[in-house]
Amino acid sequence: MSGVAGPQQLATAAHLWERWQNMHVACTRALSSATNIVERLQVLMEAQMFDHLKQHLDTQGKVIGKQLASLNTALEMLHKNHDELQSIVKDLERLHIEALRKTSSSVDFMAIATPSGPEPTMLQCTELLQDMWTMCRDELLLKVAAASLLMIDTSQADGAALLQCYSDQPNI
Repeated sequence: MSGVAGPQQLATAAHLWERWQNMHVACTRALSSATNIVERLQVLMEAQMFDHLKQHLDTQGKVIGKQLASLNTALEMLHKNHDELQSIVKDLERLHIEALRKTSSSVDFMAIATPSGPEPTMLQCTELLQDMWTMCRDELLLKVAAASLLMIDTSQADGAALLQCYSDQPNI
């Protein structure tokens, strides 16, 4: 990435942003799935749900076991997607640091701050990259914290609120 001009760094950042959006959708799906499974588990753990079956404890155990396996799969996917978001944040940070180096090593401040045509200045590119990196970094922290609040006894209303906050991306 070194030697890349400001607008080229923004093009790279735009590609990273597209990846971020795709991963956000995947993360939201995984958290939604986990939230739905938690809601089902709460119902399935009630003994009377299986009373009419002859081997209700065995059946209940199998059903709950399958739901727990599905929950584990959803949470694994969520963590994998969070790792991918972390990779995007690191790439944005690298782009920002690279732009800072170019900006700070420039001999002529007016040259990096004065627009020439429709392209953004190097100073504007650096500021945009910093904003992008900061927003995504903070949003990732919020996503990880929000996902960690999901528990087996999370109420349906709390699960819905958690998922809404997660999908809204308030830092972006």
